[in-house]
Amino acid sequence: MTGRQKVLRALGVAIALTLIVASFVNFTTREKPAPLLRLDTPQANSSPVDEGLDFSAPGLDGKQIDLSHYRGHPVIVDFWATWCGPCRKQIPELVALYKKYNKSRGLVVIGVSCDLIQGEGLPAVAPFVKEFRIDYPIALADERLVDDMGVEAIPTTLFLGPDGKIVSRIVGAGHPGEITANAKQLLDGVKGHGSPGKPEDSSGHVVNISVVR
Repeated sequence: MTGRQKVLRALGVAIALTLIVASFVNFTTREKPAPLLRLDTPQANSSPVDEGLDFSAPGLDGKQIDLSHYRGHPVIVDFWATWCGPCRKQIPELVALYKKYNKSRGLVVIGVSCDLIQGEGLPAVAPFVKEFRIDYPIALADERLVDDMGVEAIPTTLFLGPDGKIVSRIVGAGHPGEITANAKQLLDGVKGHGSPGKPEDSSGHVVNISVVR
């Protein structure tokens, strides 16, 4: 090998080593490319409650009751049972509100009986409805429905705006006239002041269904 060949060979080796080092440095220092897909879990835009409360249950008349069917109307949903003393106290007020505002203001009242969960069951419901002259729809709840709705005690009365969102809530029979006051606020589009809190077991105005069922 001539001297010139040795020089060229050494130069080639040096160039190769330089390229290898440069590639390594560039690989370790360059920024990582942005991922093509986001792997993080997207945040939900709204909760089920934000989109409007909904449930489906069989009615006392055998027809299915879908809460979403009443979108566009102010709705009162009352969870009750025939064996619940506080429920008996407030139902006449609901009957009067329905009679007064159903046709004139489009108010919908849905009674959700919990008698299939605890008590004498379906045979007790129809005579009770007749006795109290309830003419609004009656749905029949099971444990899954009350759990999905977050109902822990009865009576629990929900006041829903035309969009299906909860405007106010009363747990227990409430104070005299409280249901009517919340109903009027609902009809006037004013956020109600019904208590969203837990039932007070010592009040005598509520029955904890998480205990009795």
